[in-house]
Amino acid sequence: MDPKKWLVKLFATSFIVIGLPVFGIMGFNYYIDPLWNYTHANDFNDYQLGFDERQLKTNYINSHDFNYDSLLMGTSRITYLDERAFTKENVYNYSLSGLHITEYLPYMKYAEKKNGKPFKRIFIELYFDSANAGKPSTSNPPQTYIETSEAPFYAIKSLFSASTMHYALFNYDISKANHYDGARSYTRHNIAQTTYPNDDMEQGWQKFQKNFKAETAKPFMYDTDYRTRLQAIKDAFPNTELVVFTELMPAKRLQTILHNENRYEAYSRWMNDMVDVFGTVYSFHGVNEVTVNENDFFDWLHYYPNVGNLIIEALENREKRSTIMQTVNKGNLDEYLKNVVVDINID
Repeated sequence: MDPKKWLVKLFATSFIVIGLPVFGIMGFNYYIDPLWNYTHANDFNDYQLGFDERQLKTNYINSHDFNYDSLLMGTSRITYLDERAFTKENVYNYSLSGLHITEYLPYMKYAEKKNGKPFKRIFIELYFDSANAGKPSTSNPPQTYIETSEAPFYAIKSLFSASTMHYALFNYDISKANHYDGARSYTRHNIAQTTYPNDDMEQGWQKFQKNFKAETAKPFMYDTDYRTRLQAIKDAFPNTELVVFTELMPAKRLQTILHNENRYEAYSRWMNDMVDVFGTVYSFHGVNEVTVNENDFFDWLHYYPNVGNLIIEALENREKRSTIMQTVNKGNLDEYLKNVVVDINID
């Protein structure tokens, strides 16, 4: 056989056997885009699993025209706040599951850098356990995700990945079904969505009580650097209004925590530190029509998106009276700490 013809046949065969499948995988991974490296949307990628929110939301920043008025930072609870529900400003929701106090500042600074200008406001959810030194971060450092997202050709190279293919297939299936039966999926526009049932609330409550009893066998390890961490956040954004607010949790869970003397002392110190640094804290800790309604929650940590809309409404109208939010400052902190403990049925 003519050597040239042999080489042509070899190349053609290799392309068919190897090249076409590889390009097919790349094309499918691109079409579904489970890593949020691109901006396109279609009927088969409108449900996205948030399997690694730190990487995905950082990728989103780099793949989109990132130009926002304000920023929203918080934990998995805050992922359920629909950024489109803010009516007075354009807000990016950079909230991340299990966000540790040491992670806030790096992600906030990165978002500001990519925004190209200071944010008008940063809405910051701080939660009681963020002051617990006994609960260290379990995630990689923020710089790991940032460097990955900014690595040369990362978006293209990720299309070859078997892991990308795995999540692309999963997203394809749930998008085709227009349903995900887990706790949270995302749209292509960084909007969390859920239809997760809350039929395990009683079982979850028993589990919480058991775990809380075990946890409180030891004193709360208050992070001695906590106030310094808060001050560093404040100092890093001199031209931005920082709107600090607490997590919203079911009344039974809150009161169980506050009725423990050691936890109440730590809680008081936590509130004092936040008020000392930021001047004003907006507290969603209370007994009200939302926190006593178990139908507003699908577990003892997370509420449904409709509650997120109420939180946004309260935060956007901070000057107005709210039934679910209290304004706490140095003038009323002592009174707040006295009244936040309420006797309700917590069995």
